[in-house]
Formats: sequence, structure tokens, C-alpha cells
Amino acid sequence: MSPTMTRPSGSKRRIRPERRTRTDLIVSAVVVVVVVVIGAVVWWVSPSRHTEVDSAPVALQPLAEATAAPATLVPGWTAPSPVTPMPVVTESAVVTADGGSVVAHDPDDGSVLWSYRRNLPLCGVIAAYPSAPRVVAAYRNSRGCGEVTALRADDGRRSASRSSDADEQISLSTASDYVVAQGDSRLESWGSSLVRGVEYGRVSAPVQPNTQPRSGCRLQSSATGADDIAVVEQCPDESGYRLTVIAASQDKDGKVTQLGSRLITDGTAGPVPRVVAVSSGAVAVYRGGSPTATTGGPPATGPEIRVYGTDATLRSTHEVLGATDIPPNSIPVRSTSSDGQVALTVFTGSATVVLDPTALTPRYQIPGTLGPAVLMGSDLVVPGPSGITVVDPATGEQRRTITVSRPGYTGGTVGLTPIGTNIAAEYDGVVHMLRGSN
Repeated sequence: MSPTMTRPSGSKRRIRPERRTRTDLIVSAVVVVVVVVIGAVVWWVSPSRHTEVDSAPVALQPLAEATAAPATLVPGWTAPSPVTPMPVVTESAVVTADGGSVVAHDPDDGSVLWSYRRNLPLCGVIAAYPSAPRVVAAYRNSRGCGEVTALRADDGRRSASRSSDADEQISLSTASDYVVAQGDSRLESWGSSLVRGVEYGRVSAPVQPNTQPRSGCRLQSSATGADDIAVVEQCPDESGYRLTVIAASQDKDGKVTQLGSRLITDGTAGPVPRVVAVSSGAVAVYRGGSPTATTGGPPATGPEIRVYGTDATLRSTHEVLGATDIPPNSIPVRSTSSDGQVALTVFTGSATVVLDPTALTPRYQIPGTLGPAVLMGSDLVVPGPSGITVVDPATGEQRRTITVSRPGYTGGTVGLTPIGTNIAAEYDGVVHMLRGSN
């Protein structure tokens, strides 16, 4: 009789190993290869792989503002910046934009303080959000100029990003807590975290119906101020140009809040009206005038700035010096001095008009200028034919002219932005640093 085999007390039952066939091994290998390939593809096409961030090692300190314009200005460094129509200046640096690179320079010697690069072309760069200073850069991808990054102005580190549908060309403007990006078919506003406030015009993926007051309109120009945005647009089946004023953020139901809208011209044959300024209660629109009248036709008119309420009702009309069309790279400039003075100016192509910052009515104009004016301490500085003219901000009286050379200047708009005791000047897509001394 064979002895009975017993398992020792407490021992575990052995589990026979799972048998794997050759097919199992091949399938497992294929899965691993697919995962690796997908990961490699994701990494290859990801924005991170095509982005270079060289941030400042320590936060840059704000420079002290000048108390007045300097006695003299001498040429310093230069850098290409074809993407910015006016000099972009933060509290600490001069920012240039070329190709896919955004670069912050030391205003004294032009050395690089921080930089941000992508393998996409830039559409626009602007300094914004004074309560939390940022440099906002919009890049163009297959969906238009909707690839946007906000960089901390003091060190160049990324603070926010967004990606959305956009037009192929956009213009950027800013006031208070919003940046507005406007193309020819749609407009968006972004807060400091780049969360969209309002979407106006063509909506790429409408979630709710009837959120837009109109559709199919061509957006001609826009500006923002306080919490409002003004747009001049040309809509289908309408005889003239329309002025529309909307809130910079949509209501709780996702609808555009329209404050006012009406036709402001009888036709579209003349110059296109252009929004030049928006305040909490008014909108200023530049009209380039009409040509010499024909027999029996309406009389010729000169250039005007028309002031409307936020309900789009005309309040006043003011004749000004100017070209038929404001130069496309002429950006209205609002500046504030350390003692609280505010100046709002617009270059009309042949003169600089200084507007009341609230009522938006013209205070005075400076003829024969080359660009908008900006405050520098107790002075207002404006580019003139032979240099930079220093003006009394209250009266417009010309105090003196600082002679400066403009190498390579071809006759376009000249933009000025002070930083410390220096002035950044931009023309023909190049920033020219002017170093001040007393």
C-alpha cells in the first residue's frame, strides 16, 4: 500500500506559471512599440519641444521714472521688431518681437534680460495688465493668430496660455484689465489669466444660439477703454459703416452685451471711419473727410474726430488736421506720469491730436508731427521732423526740441515710449534706443 503524501501544515499551494504563447509575446511587443511611438509623436509635435524659455534669474526691478524730458538724447542700441507698431516697454525693459522671438532688453546697453521663442510666427506683442504686468504674445498656427502666451514682465516666465480660433491677421489693444485681439471677422478680449471675456463676430463653435447681435460683418477697427469695446464694422445688406459698443465680458448666459449700435455713415465710398479711443462714457472715431464736392453734390468735408456716447449716439464733431486715412501703424497712446497726469494722443498722419482722457474731445493739436505723443514726467514728448519736441501737456505750447538723428528712416510713423531717463523710438520695424542725459 502506497504511503499517503500530505502537504506540510502552513505551506501554500503552488500555482503553475501562466503559459505564454509566441503570439502573446508578439502582441505585447507591438503594444509597447505603439505606446513608445505615440509618446514620441506627442513629444515631437508638442508646443513644449518647440519652445525656448530663457527667463531672468531674478525678478527685474522697476526703473525710476524721469521727472522731465532729458536735455539731450544720443543714439544707443538698435534691434529689429517688425511685429510691434509702437515700442513695447515694461517697468524694467524694452521688449522687441521678431520672427518667433520675444526678447526683453536692458534699456541702457541692449543686453538680453529674458527671452521666449517658439517655432511659430508672431502676430502681435503688447505690454498689458498694469496691476500684474505681463507681456502678451500672439502666434499664428493653422487656426490663425490664436496661439497666445502671457509672460511675466519682470522675469519672462510663462504665466498663462490659450489656444483658439482666430483670423490670419490681428491687432492687439489694451486698457485696464483686458487685452483685445481683433481680426477682420472676429474679436476677443482676454483677462490677465487669458480667460476669454467676450467673443464677438464669427464664432467658431457656437454652444448657444443667438449670442451675437449680428453675423457676417467685417470688423474694420476697434479700441477698448474701461470695461467697454468699440468696433467699426461693415455688415451685409447695410448701406454704411456701423459703430457698435459692447461690454468686454459676456453675460451669464454667454451673450454679448451690446450697449449701443447704429450706422454712422450713409455709404461706404469714402474713407473708413476708425475708432481711436474709448473711455467709460465716450467713443472717439476719426473720419478722414470727403473729396471736393461735385456740382449739386454734398460739400467737401475735412478730417474730423466725432465723439459718440457708449450708446453710439453722436455727441460732438471736431475738425482736425489729418490724412484721409490714419496710418495703419499709428496706435493711439494713453500714458500716465508718476504724479497722476494722463495724456491720450492720436497721430492722424499729419498732426498729433491730444484728447481729453474722459470726454475724448480734442484739447489741442500739434501740426507737422510724425507720431503720437507720450508723457515723460512733467513734459509731453512728440516726434517731429528734426527730433523730439517737448511740449507743455496742459497747453500744447512747444518748449524746445531735442535734436536726434534717424538713420534709415523712410518717412513712416515714429513711435516713442520713455523708460527711465531714456526713450525707445520705433520706425520701419526697428527699435532705436535713445539715451538721455541732463
